[in-house]
Amino acid sequence: MERQILDLLAGTQASGADTRLAAERQLKELDSNDAFPGALVTIGAHSDVSVADRQAALIQLKLFVGRGWSSTLDDEFGGTVLVSDGVKIQIRDGLLAIVFSNNVDSKVLGQAAAVVTKIAKADFPEAWPSLLDTLLNQQEHSSDGQTGGILTVLMELVQGGLDEEEFYHYASKMLQFFHGVAVDNTKALLVRAQAISVFRQCFDFVETLKYRDDLPIKAFVQDICNAWSPFFKDALNEELPTFPTAEQDSEADNDVVRKYRGVVALKIQVILTLTKIQYLFPDLLAAQEFFTATWNALQAHEGTYYSSYVNGNKEGSLITITGLPFTMDSLVIEQLDFLQSLLDSPQVKAQFETMMEADHASGGNAIGEWIMSVMGALVTYASITAESEGLWEIDYNVFLSEETFAETNNTPRSSSAGFAFNLCTWLPEKTLESILGYMKLIWEDAHPSWRHKEAALYVLQQIVEEHKNEDRPVHPDAVGPCVEYVASTMNDGSPLLRARGHIVMAAVLTVWVAQGGTNPEMVSAYAQQSLNAMGNDESDIVKASCIRLMSTYLLAIPKPLATTFQVPVVTAITSFLTNQDMEDMDENVDLVDAVLQTLRDLIMANPETCLDHDALDVMLGMVKLGAARDETTYILIEEAFESAAQAMANEGVETYNQLCYKVLPSLVSAMEVQDENDKEKVTAQVDISLNLIKLLAASAVNSLPDGFIAATMPKLCRIILSDADFYLHQQATLAIKEILSNDHARVFAWVDPEFQKGGLDMILLIIGHLLGPQVDDASAAEVGDLAVEVVEKAGPDALGASMRELLQVVVVRLSTAEHPGLIQSLVLVFARLSLISAQDVLNFLAELQIGDRTGLDVVVTKWLENSTIFVGFQAVRQNVMALTTIYSLHDTRFAGIQVKGDMIVDYNTTRIKTRSLAKAAPIQYTVIGAELKLIKLLVNELVPNYTSGSPVRGYGFAVVDAAPRVNSEGSWESASGGTVSRGSPTKADDETQKYLIDFFTGIGAEARFQQLYGELTDEEQKRLMGAVEDHQLQQAQQASLAGH
Repeated sequence: MERQILDLLAGTQASGADTRLAAERQLKELDSNDAFPGALVTIGAHSDVSVADRQAALIQLKLFVGRGWSSTLDDEFGGTVLVSDGVKIQIRDGLLAIVFSNNVDSKVLGQAAAVVTKIAKADFPEAWPSLLDTLLNQQEHSSDGQTGGILTVLMELVQGGLDEEEFYHYASKMLQFFHGVAVDNTKALLVRAQAISVFRQCFDFVETLKYRDDLPIKAFVQDICNAWSPFFKDALNEELPTFPTAEQDSEADNDVVRKYRGVVALKIQVILTLTKIQYLFPDLLAAQEFFTATWNALQAHEGTYYSSYVNGNKEGSLITITGLPFTMDSLVIEQLDFLQSLLDSPQVKAQFETMMEADHASGGNAIGEWIMSVMGALVTYASITAESEGLWEIDYNVFLSEETFAETNNTPRSSSAGFAFNLCTWLPEKTLESILGYMKLIWEDAHPSWRHKEAALYVLQQIVEEHKNEDRPVHPDAVGPCVEYVASTMNDGSPLLRARGHIVMAAVLTVWVAQGGTNPEMVSAYAQQSLNAMGNDESDIVKASCIRLMSTYLLAIPKPLATTFQVPVVTAITSFLTNQDMEDMDENVDLVDAVLQTLRDLIMANPETCLDHDALDVMLGMVKLGAARDETTYILIEEAFESAAQAMANEGVETYNQLCYKVLPSLVSAMEVQDENDKEKVTAQVDISLNLIKLLAASAVNSLPDGFIAATMPKLCRIILSDADFYLHQQATLAIKEILSNDHARVFAWVDPEFQKGGLDMILLIIGHLLGPQVDDASAAEVGDLAVEVVEKAGPDALGASMRELLQVVVVRLSTAEHPGLIQSLVLVFARLSLISAQDVLNFLAELQIGDRTGLDVVVTKWLENSTIFVGFQAVRQNVMALTTIYSLHDTRFAGIQVKGDMIVDYNTTRIKTRSLAKAAPIQYTVIGAELKLIKLLVNELVPNYTSGSPVRGYGFAVVDAAPRVNSEGSWESASGGTVSRGSPTKADDETQKYLIDFFTGIGAEARFQQLYGELTDEEQKRLMGAVEDHQLQQAQQASLAGH
């Protein structure tokens, strides 16, 4: 059988898709053969078989285990257990034999470990209780290869095979095993580093368990620290061995290279572990001692790092096959990050405060000298490496990316920036004084290095940003030297130094302008210098940097000055883009972000002048090239157009109409583009165009300009009736809703040229289409707003029988809706109508029959069971007001409906609810009356200890009146396409909170409410009474203040 399987495995690795798929299908057909899994293990273990085939066999075994090992592997389980208990034992033993092999290839070992872990998820500890003991008992007699195999399996188990209880049960024995390997000088250095890496991974469990009151976790970790600290200190204090030469590095098996990489890898894992412990339990480490050891080590290899990585071309960020970094640049990163974390340690702070006190007493400057030495190290490690310089010169987008996402780039340069920022947070005056002192030394050097100057400016930039973030005042004496040093670099021969000079000057001046420390004319002068560089500098890096930083200037200088920059900035950007290949937006994403952000801020600096320059035209041109493919660019374009539209509308009908005539042709043509070779680009272009049309319509002054409806409505209707992506259907629906809302008379008078139907009939047609069973929930998610808009604007007389038919279709679709967006949209149809005539709504729904249920039962059930997921200020406010209105009717038909109440919690179990357990025992809810559920929902909308602007669930997840949309899986997205965070704190809607408190105050004495109040939980009663009492207290305080 092994021969047959090997032939099929070769087929799975074939380049042809047909051959590959056929081989995979035939392998799955062997599932029913009892010998199949054993044969895969045999192939995986056989040293005469190629590594690729052994890997492939173990991959197939892992897939087989997922399909047919146990029903507890429910993500992949095929429904039938395909392996007997006896065969399972053979397979488990065979896999461990591979792991314990002495010279097994690391790739094969990794696959075997992955299969062991997958089986362990199903069998450990019940069916495979000996697994961990078997692994941990191998230490004394295992070779480096065997120990490495055991550690690979243990890493897999720690990362995904153990739960918290199992970890805690085996923790002591596991950690003893890791310690034994780590301190064993007879083991290979990389194996010892691997043991520390798995040990560090265990702290993910510790992080979870530390909040358990029933477990003495802190004492447990203290014992760990006591046992490991001597080893950690020795590892940190050990000097690095001889740095390998380029010739030695090129040799496959060199002792110097092996030792160097091993020591570096071990040091990195030690520091990473200490960083994790410091994060979880900052008071358990001897922070001062570790800080000193790490700082001394970091200083010791400054020269080697600079010559090898900055001036040389040493390759960095390399890792072993087991994922262990082993190069000096990685070590520097971890050292800097660890030192940064220790800056907050009370022990370290106490040491430096003692130094400062001694300085004050003696008139010395020990702390200043130490910070000066820190600045020297940071400048060294922040220096641009030869590798980065080469990349940036080839593609300035890489440079822009590093500038934009500096905090996410894991490099010595970014770590130096983080250290400078945090040091400044603690010692701002000393840090700024020291960097200026160090810059003085560099600038006065007879032969200064441009790299040193650039790195010093880069560090200064972080200090300036810290001052900005903390709104920290800057001493006037620091302004002059900073400007002088920076200005001297803006015409330097090095393009990277020139670019940094422009960037830092913008940061320095705009921060001080915000603090009133520098005159705006000075800022304007340097902004003009950067504007000149945008058009005239020979380096694209400088030009692109100046485009990006111009946004900073535009936001800082007064409006009249900013206005004078609008036309020349747009001209410079247009000229720059003309000389770039912008056809492939994916290759220019960072430039696109920079250009769009500057254009956005240029427009918003004075949106009233948007018709006097071509910024909007440049944006639309970039949209046609595919600039709106991600959320960042989408939002930038959206904000710019919204600002312009609102400003023009505020100016009056004529200017608003001029804006429409300016941009509408481009937006309409964008919706007609067809490109089968790049559907993503076309879809993004249509999406943003629909959104901008919606924004234009929403800003209309009384009515839309002539031709607006005729130009847009046919295109919008075709998109909705086409097989487009769901979010295009959503955007088109919202656009029609805004057009209808702002000029319904012209919409109803318009006749569709293709269908020969009037505007009202066309809107009813597309609503019917969206509510039909052929359209998915996500595509229909905005139809409710349009439906209620047409009911309100047309009125019952114009709609006639169509109104009843429309509302009936809404109820039918609501009965089957599952996605949150569509449920909210359809429920709010009846919520908004209830605000007009609640009794008529209840009567209509009670008379409507949907299968064996009344329409009232369908709507009330969906409404009350989903209200907690409604988002958006207006949506939540309308929902609250509608619910209170319906409650006030005390309609017995409403009160008689039964809905889901509170979740039933099993307090007798502490087991984590896995998917398999959830299937076997789904979540249960109480069943309660609709009136009680309604009151519970309203109480839930109250903010405990409410004050104006308090954080609260459910308010303001999107811009007011711009409802989020639901994606194809049913998760919330913002109007621009990003996922909506339902857990982020937002500001309470003050009006809604006051309305609710007034409502509860008004019904508080009613007998029916008293009865319902008694059925609330203790927490709900406290929430309600607390909110009412807080409101009464505020009123009393305000009355008292008014009396005084």
